[in-house]
Amino acid sequence: MKLVSVYLITQNRSSLLKRALESLFVQDYPAIEVIVVDDASTDDTFEVVSELQQKYAFSYLRNDSVSGACFSRNRAINSAKGYYITGLDDDDYFCVSRVSELVAAYKEQYAFVCANVQELMGNGDLIGRNFGFQAGEFGLEQMLNHNLAGNQILTTKAKFLAVGGFDVDMPAFQDYDTWVRLLRVTPLALKIPSRSYVLETDHGGVRISSSNNKKLAGYERFISKNMDILSSRQLKSMHIMKCKVSGRKFSFIDLLTYTHKQNYKSAINLYIVRNMPWFKRSLDSLKKVIRS
Repeated sequence: MKLVSVYLITQNRSSLLKRALESLFVQDYPAIEVIVVDDASTDDTFEVVSELQQKYAFSYLRNDSVSGACFSRNRAINSAKGYYITGLDDDDYFCVSRVSELVAAYKEQYAFVCANVQELMGNGDLIGRNFGFQAGEFGLEQMLNHNLAGNQILTTKAKFLAVGGFDVDMPAFQDYDTWVRLLRVTPLALKIPSRSYVLETDHGGVRISSSNNKKLAGYERFISKNMDILSSRQLKSMHIMKCKVSGRKFSFIDLLTYTHKQNYKSAINLYIVRNMPWFKRSLDSLKKVIRS
């Protein structure tokens, strides 16, 4: 059984860190190394970590100054002993079978494997999210229309290192940028249907890259890095993404102009969110009823 290293980057979220860490130590895959990187927290993170280390065995690395998520992830990856690498944000948590399911699905022919997520709402509801793609194999053609993988994947340490890890100069789009670079080297990935990652955005804190200015700067850098492979249709998808991250209006004319076969789900979703938020809430309520 091959070792899986899980990086967990934290900064000033001691109240959420415990939940994230505990979700790693109830995994049904027994060969897991946990690496926590503290990006110079100023709250009681150190005390919380010290207390948790009395109960769980994990590595704790602390940056001397705020260095960012990409630097911190790379630090964890470089120190990892595992054959596989995956990650967890400190405000999210894993379902119990996440690691075992990803490992079982992984093959060397894949750049990475990923899964769907559940979003934890403020009222405690869990809403399934699939980023416009439920399951199956995909490659650069699809990925350059939309980030089908989300914010976490599983791959090997060797593949991470081969692309240089995360780009520390990306103010946002760090995950998307890295997954695309992995696919440039190994042009096939796999998504499994499981919703094994719980994403919380409504905890009152700030998620990584939640600033619109940072998102726009990340978007521009992403476009610049990939102009050599972006098609005209993919550039339409990128325009939709720019509207999404900037918070700008997305009109019916935009919907007609920029939508095509490979981006229609994200385009329609953005149109609904921008112009019919009541309908989006109704859809989420319907999803909850169907799942129950």
